[in-house]
Amino acid sequence: MTVTLNSPTRIATLVGALVLTGLAAVVFLVGRSALGDGSAAATNSAPVTHAAPKTTTKPAGARPTAHAKPHPRVASGLPARIDHALRYSRIVVVSISIPGAPVDAIVRSEARAAAQASHAGFVRISALNEAAVAALVAKAGVLPDPAVLVVTRPGVVKTTFSVTDSGTIAQAVAEARR
Repeated sequence: MTVTLNSPTRIATLVGALVLTGLAAVVFLVGRSALGDGSAAATNSAPVTHAAPKTTTKPAGARPTAHAKPHPRVASGLPARIDHALRYSRIVVVSISIPGAPVDAIVRSEARAAAQASHAGFVRISALNEAAVAALVAKAGVLPDPAVLVVTRPGVVKTTFSVTDSGTIAQAVAEARR
């Protein structure tokens, strides 16, 4: 059995093969450059603090980063938004709620008001974000819906609330400052 291809089909097949070959080459080269000199990366489960910027050699043509001096960062096991807030505030009020739920919206606004009155950071997390909620459950245990957490550096959950008012949350922030 012989297969005969007309000219447009041959061209499309050739272009497709060239594109796939090019993509494979790019993936291969990018994967190799990400490993550096070929040495295996050290795997350490302990939290890492980067206090000073590392000096690395950049390949020719690499663009500079947005900011030259990285902020010190401690991996706390919490979602990135909470880690970010803890860099700028010693205490953070975290509201975990379902978007659109009326009671959750009230609790979220009470938590935000308490955070502002207490000069604490505030982070809103959607209960639909499974990865963030799983990280919080690993740190705090079972969470109610809606949940309000008071978190201090370096990622310690001090208090967990369900439906509550801003005064109670502000009191918990004051207790966490002690």
